[in-house]
Amino acid sequence: MGTTVDSLNVPGSMFHVSSLPILSTVPRSGTWFLRYAISFLCHLERGGRIDDRLTGRIFGDMSGPSFDFQSFKGGPLFHVRGTLPDDHLFIGHTTCPGFTPSDVDWWGATPFHVPGYDYFHEGMDYRHTPVDLAPYRHTPVRVQALERSARRGRGRPIVLVYRNPLDQAVSYFRYGQNHKDATYNSINGRLLTAVELRDYLFQSALPSYAKQFISFQALAERHPAQVRLVPYERLIAQPVDVLAGILDHLSGAPRARPALADAVWLARREHMKAIETELGRSLDGTRTDRGSHISQASSGRSDAHIDDRTRTEAMAFLDRLGVGTGLFDWPLEKHAATAA
Repeated sequence: MGTTVDSLNVPGSMFHVSSLPILSTVPRSGTWFLRYAISFLCHLERGGRIDDRLTGRIFGDMSGPSFDFQSFKGGPLFHVRGTLPDDHLFIGHTTCPGFTPSDVDWWGATPFHVPGYDYFHEGMDYRHTPVDLAPYRHTPVRVQALERSARRGRGRPIVLVYRNPLDQAVSYFRYGQNHKDATYNSINGRLLTAVELRDYLFQSALPSYAKQFISFQALAERHPAQVRLVPYERLIAQPVDVLAGILDHLSGAPRARPALADAVWLARREHMKAIETELGRSLDGTRTDRGSHISQASSGRSDAHIDDRTRTEAMAFLDRLGVGTGLFDWPLEKHAATAA
């Protein structure tokens, strides 16, 4: 591949990104909230300004630069120097660096049902990995070096934000049904609108979930000081405190972040939807005239159509794959709880 203008704009010191803090998420588990909340925090800490579209309140330095939503692409790398000790932070979907697939006998025979679960192993152009919040648009990442350092427990900190598998499956199912790309709105040539949720659950969603999750589970058991697992439900219930804990882990030490509560407030669902309206598009680029990608019930449960029998079968299915089902909250259906 020839030299590009973007590559010429990358400082020489950026050509050796071989150890990188990772903030991975299971799809439909707060990815864009984390991207915007952390980006807002970086912007405010650098003297920037963000206007609340709903209240009119100005956050940050009134004379500082406004957040540039038009050029913001959503990473997956973010320039975080000043907020974190590293130059870059990955926020997106990937399997855990350092994981050895041959340790799991079903791994190779279980493909992800859609692309996007495993960024660092999907054959991207890693010499030109997109970066937000930086004066350059791309930077190279040495994926094999990243893998080696994580495997030895010598890499930068890693976090996985994971959601209850059934909630995640239902959310992704609905997300895919409304996606503009056929890669996501259909399976094996069938539109998701014509697929039964149960079939999607056991044939697509749960195997993909298990494949991503078990990689972090394995590394968290091997290197617990390096890899941390954080439930999405805790993040939604206490976003400021939980995000502070995530950032402390990624930093390697606690520190005060006075602007964090403001950044989280600015990344609230209603405000992000107001920004989408202003821009005339979905903030993640998956919608045009078909609505927002932002969950309509981000703080509530979304598994209302999964009954107790299916839930029990799903738990057994994941358990057979080696997923630690005790790490998830498995509430009973409302009618069952009432009867008890």
